[in-house]
Amino acid sequence: MGTASSSPAGGRLPEGVVTFLFTDIEGSTLLLRRLGDDYAGVLGTHQHLLREVFERHHGVEIDTQGDSFFVVFPSARESVTAAREAQESLHRQAWPEGVVVRVRMGLHTGEPLVVDGQYVGIDVHRAARIAAAGHGGQVLLSARTVELSGAAPVKDLGEHRLKDLDGPEHLYQLRIDGLADTFPPLASLGTPTNVPHHLGGLVGRVGERRELHAMLGDPAVRLVTLTGTGGVGKTRLAAAVALETSELFPDGSYLVDLTSLSAAEQLPAAIATALELPAEPGAAMGTRLQHHLAHRRMLLLLDNFERVLPAAVTVSHLLEASTLLTVLVTSRVSLGVHGEYEFPVDTLSLPSGTSLAEVRESEAVTLFVRRATQARPAFELTQENAAAVAEVCRLLDGLPLAIELAAARTKLFTPQALVRRLDDRLSVLSGGAADAPSRHRTLRAAIDWSFELLSPDERGFFSDLSVFVAGAGLEAIEAVAPVTDGDPAQLLESLVNHSLVRQREVHGEVRFTMLDVLRQYALEVAGADPHRLRSVRVRHADYFLDLITRVGHADQGGLTQEERVLGEERDNLRSALQFCLDEAARGDSSAGDRAVALAGRMARHWYVHGQAREGIRLLDEALASAPHPPAEDEARALHMLGVLLQHAGQADRAVQVLDRALDLFRATGDREREASSLNSLGAALRCVCRPREAEERLRESAVLQRELDRPGGLINVNNNLGILLVDQGRTDQARRLFADNLVLDRGRDDVWGAACSMLNLALTYVLDGDVGTAGPLLDEALRSFLAEDDPDGAAETIETCVGVAVTRGLWAAGVRLAAVADAARRREGLVSDGPDRVFIDRWTDRCREELTPQAFARAWAEGSQMTLAQAAAFARRTVLPHPTGPPPT
Repeated sequence: MGTASSSPAGGRLPEGVVTFLFTDIEGSTLLLRRLGDDYAGVLGTHQHLLREVFERHHGVEIDTQGDSFFVVFPSARESVTAAREAQESLHRQAWPEGVVVRVRMGLHTGEPLVVDGQYVGIDVHRAARIAAAGHGGQVLLSARTVELSGAAPVKDLGEHRLKDLDGPEHLYQLRIDGLADTFPPLASLGTPTNVPHHLGGLVGRVGERRELHAMLGDPAVRLVTLTGTGGVGKTRLAAAVALETSELFPDGSYLVDLTSLSAAEQLPAAIATALELPAEPGAAMGTRLQHHLAHRRMLLLLDNFERVLPAAVTVSHLLEASTLLTVLVTSRVSLGVHGEYEFPVDTLSLPSGTSLAEVRESEAVTLFVRRATQARPAFELTQENAAAVAEVCRLLDGLPLAIELAAARTKLFTPQALVRRLDDRLSVLSGGAADAPSRHRTLRAAIDWSFELLSPDERGFFSDLSVFVAGAGLEAIEAVAPVTDGDPAQLLESLVNHSLVRQREVHGEVRFTMLDVLRQYALEVAGADPHRLRSVRVRHADYFLDLITRVGHADQGGLTQEERVLGEERDNLRSALQFCLDEAARGDSSAGDRAVALAGRMARHWYVHGQAREGIRLLDEALASAPHPPAEDEARALHMLGVLLQHAGQADRAVQVLDRALDLFRATGDREREASSLNSLGAALRCVCRPREAEERLRESAVLQRELDRPGGLINVNNNLGILLVDQGRTDQARRLFADNLVLDRGRDDVWGAACSMLNLALTYVLDGDVGTAGPLLDEALRSFLAEDDPDGAAETIETCVGVAVTRGLWAAGVRLAAVADAARRREGLVSDGPDRVFIDRWTDRCREELTPQAFARAWAEGSQMTLAQAAAFARRTVLPHPTGPPPT
């Protein structure tokens, strides 16, 4: 192989070990079009600058064609110095019309033959191909040039395959101070690969890709296994990473699809087929593979390894035989061999809210929109369908396969209609792409694939776990799903390894959860044995009733153990309650008693989170299902029913119910709950405009709280007494009570209680016209109520902000905030009445007086469309004044 070149005028070509330099201008055609006749001047200047540098360093110009140079140097060191100075000279030059002349350069050192005044040999071609792989402003060096040129600062670019060259070339980039150091990937041929480029592309996974790139680039990491449930996107992620890191593996990146394999012994043949490695008579394929891979820097992507798990030892043998081989595996189960790095693949990120901006940021939604657009080109994400699309993605847990199948259904259904149909996800989500594997054409088939890998004991245990909603801890699982033969912990570990159960840490304890689609599948399996399923559900209800009874209500401030359990286990408790109600409806009176006990203990969660409507319905249903429940459980249920009725605007009925609860507590001798019910009754009596009786009950409660040394209960009573003082216009006295309460709440780390005290304290300042002091208190209270997911507290705080707006003459802003609070109350069933309406009605009427009917209606309509979080941001931005000093304590 040779190349024709012109001999230098008047001299012989340098012989022996020489360095070839090729250059050309990047984008010269575009420069010509832009500059027209001026291009000739630019080209001439470029040639003059380079010739001057090359001659200074003893370079011999072999050929020049247009914007290209071919120069040879007797010294590798001089050639590299010339390339650096040439780039610096081009960079300093002031070019006309603001153009930038970028020249790529490639250098390689070899020992070519000179025949008839021409260089002959592969080294000339190698230098030319090296230059062609670079970019304008970049200087590429071969490994030989770097070795012979000395200590020139370079960046290692790894090995690359270049056109017409048999093996990969190790390339380096010359670093030049003050000039660009970062360029696009080289224009090399890339490494040989059979890894497919998925037409749909990979959505999101930025963090996962970054982590996997780092792992594959670490020589100490030889085996990485991507694990995760079926349909989570392991194959697509692995394929994308294999293609993106191909430069790390100059001998190739190869995909080996193991889907059709039925035995571990078939793995070597499958790898050999992917590598197009022919068999040799008499040679074992495993041994042949080891010899073939021994000195190759290669990546093997073994896809769907769960079908041949016993073949993990074969992978170990291949890695032992080659120090250069890296193996990337996708599997629903880890291989469990030495040196394996497991990389769990999670579902896609879900929306943080329902606004269009929040929904758009979600990876799951991005995938849904992309696939929906492919199914129906006119589809787009809008303000009208954003919440529904977000809900679809949440119902599907961000599982990519499920989302793709759901998005395909937009040919038939709107996102809103899809939400209604996803109760039966396993039936609705079918009809995947024709070129997809059969296991990915329906969601059920994808889960069948994993279920078939389980032993009979694992299958039964998996179906038992379906009774847990939003997961559970090991203690609960062992109590509810006991096994007759074996260890529940071992079965659970196996399900985790099969990616059917996930584990996460909550408050220092491990919690095990299932994706909803997997739980629905498990419920279907469990339904095949109704007797077993009912037994498991009875144990589930008994366990969670016992748990919430055990933790009780400790008056210790901050987040009590009861509140933590109510938060973590609310879904399990709700499921247990519904099961008890269903059983009671079938005539099981003991189930009715359990329902009353559960509902009474769950009601605090409904109260704190403003879920009065749901709480009232379930408490009424529970009490109706049990003709003669234990008096203590009935009293607790009645007490909380009365509290929720008051918050729902049904104060008259609340008084009646709380009177009955008080009688039962006194009859059973429960003085702590007697004190609590007296406080609740006092609050309800205030709402029906019976202030004298209200104060009597509250003072009775205060006496008992002090006797029983219940500081938390006393804070609640003082808040209610303070509100009575506000009703009477005695804001100074009320302020002292609220300020003392705030100090106590903060000392107890009671965030929710402190928010209540801050709201009440702020109200006294607003009524006295001191909105500057009220502002920071309302701001902090709003943040706390929203963080605690309490719409009632947030709505009441927004209503107090209306008073701030009125004081400051911000009439339209006041109307918007009043509308937000009104909409939130109607939505949550928290309609206030009686004295609670006095101030908000007065402030709203004042705004109506100051605005035209049209302006009032417009502001009200605008506020009705805002969420509580949006209203909080609006209030901070436009209504609440900046604090002039630290908030009072």
